[in-house]
Amino acid sequence: MPPLNLERVHTTLRTKYWSFILRDSDEGPQSLLRLLCERLPHIDPTSWEERFDFGGVYVNGLEAVSDMPLPRPVKVEYYEPKFPIAEARSQFAAFHSDYILFHDDAIAVVYKPPHLSSMPAKEQRHFSLKTALERELGRSIHMPSRLDVSAQGVVVVSTASSAHAGLQRAFETRLVGKTYRFASHTRSLWDEKEVNFPIAVSPEHPVLRVASTHGGQSARTRLRYSHDATLGGVHSHIYTANPITGRTHQIRVHAAAVELPLIGDNFYGGLQAPYLHLVSCAISLPHPLSGERIEFELPQRLAPSWTSPPAHIL
Repeated sequence: MPPLNLERVHTTLRTKYWSFILRDSDEGPQSLLRLLCERLPHIDPTSWEERFDFGGVYVNGLEAVSDMPLPRPVKVEYYEPKFPIAEARSQFAAFHSDYILFHDDAIAVVYKPPHLSSMPAKEQRHFSLKTALERELGRSIHMPSRLDVSAQGVVVVSTASSAHAGLQRAFETRLVGKTYRFASHTRSLWDEKEVNFPIAVSPEHPVLRVASTHGGQSARTRLRYSHDATLGGVHSHIYTANPITGRTHQIRVHAAAVELPLIGDNFYGGLQAPYLHLVSCAISLPHPLSGERIEFELPQRLAPSWTSPPAHIL
């Protein structure tokens, strides 16, 4: 894999992480708000009500939504946004009703834009695909599989309680077929390859993952060269990825491990670009109620042009 550039990683992350541990009853303030004001004096003390509502404050691993007495021992964590909270909406991609590609009484297939979390994140609870879709549909949804924040493409969710278990089981038993396209600035010496490296949490940063030979979760990805494209004036190479398992950052880690870092991947040594060139292009699965095999592709109106081969090689 390319060498880790922690400065690039930290620049990419939208928050700065703080952690405070108090062990004895006479150590530090007795209330959460007083501790935060004392330890983070650069933050306007009048902004904490707004910050609690935005999310990102935790006491012993549980989210805190207001001031509270602090037990001992206690670990307080805060994910401080690097942007003014009042400008948060401009930091996250918007969800539009025409991103719903299919919807019946059991499931919905939707497009997730880049720069939008699949689920409410530890650092904020308001901007996510799940939150936006529940608002659009007027009901709770279940999302057994997620895309990385910076990735985009097709996602399937269940929209009825009767379908939740069936959809979850389809993912767990690997009955869901997933097809991705990604771009790299390097060309492999092979046209097809199955990557079978376990994936573990990086010892250098908790957000990152590594292809590991010493433990980690088993992970398999099939990679295939697709075509070439010119992206931002750079001659690039497009690959199809079919993940057999579903580990965090799996395609990105496996591609980097075989020297194909994704263009725009600031975590794993990709060529710098305005966005991560990773797209979920198609998904197939048994319908959780009928059992009928169904398949959905990302429509061309939403797919980046580089994901499709030129007409002469179709």
